[in-house]
Amino acid sequence: MKYTILVLLITIFSAQISTFAAEAETLHMEKTIKIKCTEMSCDACKRSITKSINMLEGIIKLDIDLETKIITVIIDDSKTEALSVLNAVVGAGYEAELVN
Repeated sequence: MKYTILVLLITIFSAQISTFAAEAETLHMEKTIKIKCTEMSCDACKRSITKSINMLEGIIKLDIDLETKIITVIIDDSKTEALSVLNAVVGAGYEAELVN
């Protein structure tokens, strides 16, 4: 009887650890990045920059405001970093700078 209860407790404990490990893998640290890109002026610019940024791993959300010339990107900073996003914009052919 004691052995059965012990096995049952170990099984339950193991299942809880597995669940916790699976949940931990889905957690990420979100970071918001703002980039000023004064050269973008049209929908073609927006498409080009969007395509370049979306090639990066860890992009959660992307918003490009042509009026303010601000690109707002939410990233999983365990998978990518602000400099990589900035380099993606520059790689698409635009001058850009990180802003606060």
